[in-house]
Amino acid sequence: MGNLPWVTYWIEIADYAFLATLMYGYFKIQDKDRRIKDRLFQSANWDALTHVQNYAAYDRAIGYHFSRSLIRHNNLTMAMFDIDHFKCVNDTYGHLAGDEVLKQVSSTVVDVLKEKDEQIVLYRTGGEEFNVIFPGYTVAQAQPLVQEFFDRVKALRIPYNDVELNVTISVGVSSLHRTDHNPLDFYKRVDSHLYRSKKMGRQQITLE
Repeated sequence: MGNLPWVTYWIEIADYAFLATLMYGYFKIQDKDRRIKDRLFQSANWDALTHVQNYAAYDRAIGYHFSRSLIRHNNLTMAMFDIDHFKCVNDTYGHLAGDEVLKQVSSTVVDVLKEKDEQIVLYRTGGEEFNVIFPGYTVAQAQPLVQEFFDRVKALRIPYNDVELNVTISVGVSSLHRTDHNPLDFYKRVDSHLYRSKKMGRQQITLE
């Protein structure tokens, strides 16, 4: 009977060790689950090539800003641009060259926007198509930023193998109208301004 307390003692140690192992395993599973969720969130919201937010993220953001701006009577402006003659870059130099152009252009635009206001976000919404949402901005307030990233992209010299690529963009810009029934109405108007820029010879900005 004198040995019983020691037996009990070792049983308790074993129980604690078993519990600690269970807890360690639980937290490892939780950590792995969190990392998986983080990766899924990244893949669902961010473009893997350019590292800017993607169409799914844009769709949620424009829905939020559209409703908020109408309810609070806030300004909202959007720019849409695509890279001029992008298919020609792919056809002439290959898709890896096109990828490098997409990365350099998006990085340049992001740098311009961050210098001014981190609330302004660039989204890759198509192959070579991008949208920029300007919460709280009128077209007149957004215009200098649009002009700045337009000029910086034009000045880019993108080295690829033994050549140096330079590209331009066409841009459409518009503000939210109180007669817009939904974000698609807003999107279509901005898109129509982009189309006008392309129709008029590309490498230009069409403002509302």
